[in-house]
Amino acid sequence: MRYAVSGDYGFIRLSDGEKLHDSLVSACDEYAIDSAVIVGGLGMARNVTFGWFTGNEYLKEKLDGVFELTGLSGNISYRENSLYPHLHAVLNDRSHRAFSGHILSAEADHNLEVVFSPLASLRLRREFDGWFDAIAPERR
Repeated sequence: MRYAVSGDYGFIRLSDGEKLHDSLVSACDEYAIDSAVIVGGLGMARNVTFGWFTGNEYLKEKLDGVFELTGLSGNISYRENSLYPHLHAVLNDRSHRAFSGHILSAEADHNLEVVFSPLASLRLRREFDGWFDAIAPERR
């Protein structure tokens, strides 16, 4: 993984086999970032697991094969005293068929790039709202 972070943006390049969520947490930890917005991502991914939240649990669906990441959005917040990347993505297979949703896990296949923007004036954390751990933004 290679990455650099300025006051405005962070760029991460994941190499083959590196895990998306773990890489985001690692880069944020090193730069003491506790809140960020995922601006976008692109590249190739494999071992992708989507999750559909039922209100009690995530129904998981794993995709086999290699996919092109064509869209990535989300945020990084604190949940139960640890960093939590909340990610949604659109992936395409070789025939350009799209798959999308909440990403629970994914690995880079050769190369995956992510851009994020650290939040200096806001802190994002999660708190239980009676249904799930929802985002609870606050001013610093």
